[in-house]
Amino acid sequence: MIIQAGFDFQVLARPFIVQDGKLMPKVVLMCVDEEMRLDTVEVMAEDFAGSLAPFHDAVLASLNPEFTKYFAIAHPGRFSEYDFSEPIMDEADALESKAAERGMQLIGHFAIDETGYMSARAHSYFDQYPDHDDLPRTMFHWAHSKLGKCG
Repeated sequence: MIIQAGFDFQVLARPFIVQDGKLMPKVVLMCVDEEMRLDTVEVMAEDFAGSLAPFHDAVLASLNPEFTKYFAIAHPGRFSEYDFSEPIMDEADALESKAAERGMQLIGHFAIDETGYMSARAHSYFDQYPDHDDLPRTMFHWAHSKLGKCG
């Protein structure tokens, strides 16, 4: 079995959300299979106004249980730097619960703006985070690299 390196989902989502230096009001869905191979990247909505709740059904409908095991979402904006008690965090948690009932796991939630991004969950190499110890090893290739050790 070949397991790819972890994705940096914000890199995949950024071109959809920041175009010509301007924020676009889009919700982007990124899906990977059970071995962390990229399945899809698609725009779920073009009218994001600060809430994920209106898009739960569309996201859930796009999750294909035959191919998708894990997924991430991204949208424009920022989170509070150290306080994740904003309503959008509860909305992401609700989406996570609904997806889990279907056997899929939300592993990334990103807010992207012109200057960078913030992640409310692991953003790459997911198996390196304590909350994601059930995911496939994404750094397998580094442990067995023929290129030697990093200095």
